[in-house]
Amino acid sequence: FGQDGSLVDVPLESRCYHNSLDKDALAAKSVRVETYKGFIFGCHDPEAPSLEDYLGEFRYYLDTIWEGAGGGMELLGPPMKSLLQ
Repeated sequence: FGQDGSLVDVPLESRCYHNSLDKDALAAKSVRVETYKGFIFGCHDPEAPSLEDYLGEFRYYLDTIWEGAGGGMELLGPPMKSLLQ
C-alpha cells in the first residue's frame, strides 16, 4: 500500500490474478483511531459513537483491571492484536 492508502503492488499479481485485480476497490479504508489507558482501538464505522461513549460505565471495570491498586499494569512480550466484529 502507498502512503495514501492506494494498493500499489500485489505479490504474484500477474501469475495468480492475471493482472485483473481492481486495485482501486482494494485500497485501504479509513479507520477512526482512539486510545484508552494506553490501548489503541480502531473503528471502521464513521457513525459509531466515540470510544468513551461506547465503553460507558464499563470503563470502571477496565480502569480497575488496568490500573489495579494504583501501580498500573505492565504487559511484556510481543503485541497482541484482536479483531472484534
